[in-house]
Amino acid sequence: MKYKKTIFSFAIAAVAGIAYFAGYHTGKSKPVTPIKGGYFAIAPEEFINIYDSSLRLERSSILEEKCRDSIKLDHFGSGVLLRDAQTGDEYILTANHMTSYSPGERYTCKEEHEGTKSEREIKVLESSVTVQELPTFVVKRDDQIDQALLKIEGKVNHAAPYRGKIAGQLHPGDYVIGVGFPNGNHPYSIANITDIKQNMIFLNMVSINGNSGGGVYRFGNQGLELIGTVRGGTAITPLKKTRELITGTPLEDDYLQKPKFSCGLKG
Repeated sequence: MKYKKTIFSFAIAAVAGIAYFAGYHTGKSKPVTPIKGGYFAIAPEEFINIYDSSLRLERSSILEEKCRDSIKLDHFGSGVLLRDAQTGDEYILTANHMTSYSPGERYTCKEEHEGTKSEREIKVLESSVTVQELPTFVVKRDDQIDQALLKIEGKVNHAAPYRGKIAGQLHPGDYVIGVGFPNGNHPYSIANITDIKQNMIFLNMVSINGNSGGGVYRFGNQGLELIGTVRGGTAITPLKKTRELITGTPLEDDYLQKPKFSCGLKG
């Protein structure tokens, strides 16, 4: 059997040096277990899939009065495209702070003029979150961990839904890859899990503006497995809570797998 070898190089934020990932295409999607020497073997189509399932979101709102910091109100973020295999309906997993405001909700406008800072509450008249100009609505959210599942009203173009599973377990030191749209670009970054807490997981890389809600995937024996979405800074959502968010939705059968075993504190 002939193997086609593809080398991907990734810069690791907050870590000196370059990490390399090698993909071996055998005509099958099954990846290879990480190998020694700073190399990992992954199927190229898996990398392409997590890249193609990464989407950019846009939140826009109209206030009753003008606010000088409205750039924080109108915001760009990232998300992971998911699809219900039975109905074909499409969803996006993202950060809760990327969801729209409710009409009539009060927005805290923070302004600074000639060195003087002030705050005032302004009524939100309209607010929406779109993906490729398609409207969305919230299916389920968890503001404690800053994560939400949105349903897209329509079909997105030039994208493919994530085809893998949500991971069953995590360990400190696991390698992960994050994909999103920081500053409007579409890069990917490799990092390690440095700590696992009840309501967040910490990585040795820092997210920047526009990356909120982007998918983060673990390199495991089952391939690239979704573990959560970017919150901000070095934090992402905890695996357990991500699984709970999907539980009870039409996506449960498509994306959840039962953990093989439990050992210690898991994400």
